[in-house]
Amino acid sequence: MEPRWYKPALNTIVIISAGLLLLLALGVGLWLTGNILPALIPFIIAIFISFLIEPLVNFLQRKFRLSRGLAVMLAMLLLFGTLGTLLVLLIIQLIAELVSLSATLPGITHELRIYVEQMIPQAIRFYGDLPNNMVSYLQDAIRNFGTMLQSLVEVAATSLLSFLSLVPGTFILIIVTFLATYFIAKDRRAIADFWKRLIPAPYGQKSLTVLREVLAAFISYLKAQSVLVIITTIQAIIGFYIIGVDYALTLGLVVGVLDLIPVLGPATLIIPWAIWFFIQGNIAFGIKLLVLYVTIFVVRQLLEPRIVAANLGLHPLATLLAMYMGLSLLGFIGLILGPILLIAIQATLKAGNIFPKA
Repeated sequence: MEPRWYKPALNTIVIISAGLLLLLALGVGLWLTGNILPALIPFIIAIFISFLIEPLVNFLQRKFRLSRGLAVMLAMLLLFGTLGTLLVLLIIQLIAELVSLSATLPGITHELRIYVEQMIPQAIRFYGDLPNNMVSYLQDAIRNFGTMLQSLVEVAATSLLSFLSLVPGTFILIIVTFLATYFIAKDRRAIADFWKRLIPAPYGQKSLTVLREVLAAFISYLKAQSVLVIITTIQAIIGFYIIGVDYALTLGLVVGVLDLIPVLGPATLIIPWAIWFFIQGNIAFGIKLLVLYVTIFVVRQLLEPRIVAANLGLHPLATLLAMYMGLSLLGFIGLILGPILLIAIQATLKAGNIFPKA
């Protein structure tokens, strides 16, 4: 007969063992994520690119009766060649503006320091005598701010030039991604057949359907966001050129990058800039900047639900709800994952229940 303590002790051992196995599985998962996932990055990128060029590949096959491999190679050359040429031209112009800005920045910061130092006596008249250490602190802060701006521009130019040198690791990553894209796009049907043989029916086919829908949705979402950012960037560059801003290309690209940041966006640059001109007394230029910002903001708000919904195949209201809930729950990443999760649910419902009825 088993002693009374046997079953409780056995249950305790089982619970502890299960907890240890769970911790071990979690540790292994984290280790795999940290060590295996970086090695899979070029192949993940290759999967996205292969889905991206698939319509062009199909067009080339139908139009010119090319083999699958030749159509894939031609589509990749067109895509990478076009993007590479545009990127090189853009970087050349950007470097020229950054070098010019770096040369003129000391004069700009000197004028800024003189202006603020002239404001100190006015501040003293309003708020009484300021301590000498406070005045010295303000002057040092202004000088440090100017030095920081100049260093920031120099670092940006240096980093851009360093990026162009393409360190060996980056070059290898590009080569592996290029080759993986070719083989995945060329043999996608063979890869899909292998997956369906590997995974028992009906899981294989249904999982491929859901995966295809989710990947297509993710690419469509990136395409939609890219279109919105490009529209914002073009608006900013043209607007800066029209109102006579120096370094319009560089500042327009900065506005485009800021457009990726939810809530803040282009206002992070344009609003303080306009306020500065209002303080200086240049009311007309400040109004021009505000008009440009309002134009960018209104166009973005009008186009975003429509463009995202058109690319994802969802109703604009559902897309807006998914984006807002994702942003509220997960932050910036939720802005992307919200619509993608909605697409995944829609794809699962279209494919039918993944798990067959008992």
